[in-house]
Amino acid sequence: MHEKNSDNLTKQFENIFLKINKSTVTIFRTAYYISKNNRPFSDHSKLLELQNLNGINTGITLQSRFSCTQIIAHISMKMKEKIVSNIVKSGSKISVLIDESTTLSTLSTMVVYIKTSISSEDPISIFLDLVELNLQTADNIVNQLIDCLHISGFDDNFLKNNWISFVSDGASVLVGKKKGVAKQLKRKYPLIFSWHCLNHRLELAVNDTMKDLNAINHFKSFIDSLYVLYNNSPKNKNEIKEICSELDIIFLKIGRVLDIRWVASSWRAVQAVWRTFPALCKHFLSSSTDTTKDSKSRSKYLGLYNKLCSPEFLLDLSLMCDVLSELSTLSLHLQKQTITLLEADSSIKRTIRVIESFKNNSGDHMRTADIAKRDMTFKNIKLSHFSKIVPINKNQFITSICNNLKERLLENEDDFYLIQDISIIDKTTWPSNVDIRYGEKEIKRLCQRFMLNKDNAINGFRVYLDSNGLQNTIVELVNCIKTFPCSTADCERGFSLLNLICTDLRNKLTVSNIANLMFLNINGPPLNQWNPEEYVKSWLISQHRDADDTRTKILKTDEPNIEYKKSLWNIL
Repeated sequence: MHEKNSDNLTKQFENIFLKINKSTVTIFRTAYYISKNNRPFSDHSKLLELQNLNGINTGITLQSRFSCTQIIAHISMKMKEKIVSNIVKSGSKISVLIDESTTLSTLSTMVVYIKTSISSEDPISIFLDLVELNLQTADNIVNQLIDCLHISGFDDNFLKNNWISFVSDGASVLVGKKKGVAKQLKRKYPLIFSWHCLNHRLELAVNDTMKDLNAINHFKSFIDSLYVLYNNSPKNKNEIKEICSELDIIFLKIGRVLDIRWVASSWRAVQAVWRTFPALCKHFLSSSTDTTKDSKSRSKYLGLYNKLCSPEFLLDLSLMCDVLSELSTLSLHLQKQTITLLEADSSIKRTIRVIESFKNNSGDHMRTADIAKRDMTFKNIKLSHFSKIVPINKNQFITSICNNLKERLLENEDDFYLIQDISIIDKTTWPSNVDIRYGEKEIKRLCQRFMLNKDNAINGFRVYLDSNGLQNTIVELVNCIKTFPCSTADCERGFSLLNLICTDLRNKLTVSNIANLMFLNINGPPLNQWNPEEYVKSWLISQHRDADDTRTKILKTDEPNIEYKKSLWNIL
């Protein structure tokens, strides 16, 4: 009898909901649009006013920016509950990625991502939260990270059995060998495999090479001087644009090279110099004879011209173009969300082989520079020797960059043993005659290391040895392997979005509101695929008002009543 009454109450509520939900659903959809498009909360009332003018009923309440904030927080909370509930229920393994940054309002924050399998599908990266750091010490970061996971719905028991990887950049507070964040987490959650972001390792390898060879610093300082010349002066930038237009050259902005940015930006910088070479030469030459400039400026431009139009600089530029092009391709490949450790390892080794081949077989840019040196002409610009340039020794540079790539990206002992074990899944590494018990030791080690079902994995792998397809019994192991992230590129993308949300005009947003906006923007489905009704139901069940509730004041518009313009508006 109690169950029957309960069903009747449920049906009555659903009937009432069908009558009042239309305007509330409209409100929710509008708030969701604001979060997906990085619009300010104040746009909420204006968008609703527009819809009212278009004949859509939006009710009389929930129309302020405060209501918009609460609705977005509610949707974000319910979405996170559903995601975490799915992960916990399925027992999926998780990896945690973190990075630190500072908002425009000078708040120190930590972005937290997880990589995990949803509904037994291939693992994906999910933005979890943005945490305001009280202190930037290792102890505090550990405590706040664990609190963040607990609040999100991951209890300690789940984390001890399913948290298999922690990924961060190379900051000492995170990867310190004694009291770093990774070390402390591993003591508490023994399954964790600590991983240093491969993209950051790549940057460290490039920086190591710069320390090895002083000639690279001379090249870097010259490219940086070009960046300063055109970035700090709109006049110079407009002049080079006009020259590019005259010579039918696509204008490319010159950036900094080999700085704190990833190598893809360094490649774009040297590529811009290579492509706009004639325009740069013409601008330097014309500026060196421009009588409107003082003698010091003319001498500066003449020095830049002489250095740029020398075969010594051109050979350095071509070498950097070929090497940075390969490193940029590697960097972008490592940033992919779907890349696995096996694919990353293979890509790194392939890139090293390609760069080593440049010693005996020059790349496209180097071959072009060799021809230009022989003819003393490049892109119709006459070249002349400049003895003050200290050229980069090609073989020494290539040897240094390859050795540093191997040391930073390949020769870490812990990394080596893990990659060696998981490579057993890759058929291309198998010998020609495969024994039916091939790979059992590696499979057992992986299952023991990450608490997987050993018998299922071994039996599934034996079937895999005899067939072309992965069996369901080994999918758990394969998904576990795919759960290991290669880099913290997702965290960097999260900070890019944070900068779009928290702008100069919105620098007073609280960290919790930024986190809610980021969660919906990154994880939420597109507006046309999102059904707000379920979230409206949970909103009303939790004692919130609907859009047609009359127990509230009607929102006053902020439009100024400018009397002196009424005569103008009347004729319009």
